[in-house]
Amino acid sequence: MKKASLLLILCALIFCLCGCGRTYRIKIAGGEDLVVSCPKAAKSGDTVTVETKDVTDGWLEVSASGAEVTAVQENVFQFVMPEQNVEVKVLFTWDSSD
Repeated sequence: MKKASLLLILCALIFCLCGCGRTYRIKIAGGEDLVVSCPKAAKSGDTVTVETKDVTDGWLEVSASGAEVTAVQENVFQFVMPEQNVEVKVLFTWDSSD
């Protein structure tokens, strides 16, 4: 009986550990032509890097559903992968200060 209980606990622990860091899908849902690189999937908790094209006469805004996006340098944005599939959108805004 003790062996069966121990085996059940061990199997449950292995199942829980394998479930951590599940992989979720990343889809470019807008501005595909402005994206240079973006992974198609990532594990929850991973830092995802989105690289965009260089633009002039405006700027880019990058958003990811369920995550906060941070600009880390010009044309490079990052977010932490949430526990869900993510849609990334890149929006070009014209500079109207001429």
